[in-house]
Amino acid sequence: MCVDKSHAQRLTPTALAFLGDAAYALYVRMRLVENSDDVCGTLHVKATKYVNAKAQAAAFDALDADGVFTDEERDIARRAKNAHLHAHTKAATVADYHKATALEAVIGYSEAIGDVARRDELLSMCCAAIE
Repeated sequence: MCVDKSHAQRLTPTALAFLGDAAYALYVRMRLVENSDDVCGTLHVKATKYVNAKAQAAAFDALDADGVFTDEERDIARRAKNAHLHAHTKAATVADYHKATALEAVIGYSEAIGDVARRDELLSMCCAAIE
């Protein structure tokens, strides 16, 4: 997907998070497959270490503390954290879920505008923060 920045900025935070969730999960799965000969079930278990609200919230906190996000990305994250979310999870706190959504929205924004280098940079930093 590649839309202009003004169009991407008009997308709802949850739409950006929806896109970012897919990009994040695919990145993790590709990384695991590239570095492992494990069977599908084992790969899935390994992927869940990275692809869950608690881990994504921790990655968001780490990237935010390091000042990684641009002003534009911080604005997207802020809007996503404040979005009214309908999903509930027992595995993470509401605060963690909102941070994970913010992270996914930032990644989704990079994906939407076609900034693959920035998307991959953010995803690499996320994985490093979780490891």
